[in-house]
Amino acid sequence: MIEDEDSNGDSNLLRCGEMKMVWVRDIDSLYNFIGYVVLRAPNRFPIEDYLVPDVQMDLDRAFVELRRGIAFVCPQDSGQEETLSRLLDASLIAYKTGNEVSGAHHLHAFQDCIFKK
Repeated sequence: MIEDEDSNGDSNLLRCGEMKMVWVRDIDSLYNFIGYVVLRAPNRFPIEDYLVPDVQMDLDRAFVELRRGIAFVCPQDSGQEETLSRLLDASLIAYKTGNEVSGAHHLHAFQDCIFKK
């Protein structure tokens, strides 16, 4: 799905402006996207021929999408939101410092907090 943002930061689908790909649209797509990131991070994201270079998936964009998913699973300003954000922070730092195993472990912990009950 392609989405853009207006000057207020509000999302609008298929409007003129700077387009970006939206990968996480609901809880199911979040689940799938976590697996995609675990398999592709930090630098094995494929080049999609239908996307311009400035919207291709990379590590930073992947974590923006993962953070988008938090809104689907918990209310804003909740304790769970903070826990999930901290797990994503730890994962991103691990990936950026070359520790792929730790990054993946933190993403699995993120996934378990959401989907294991």
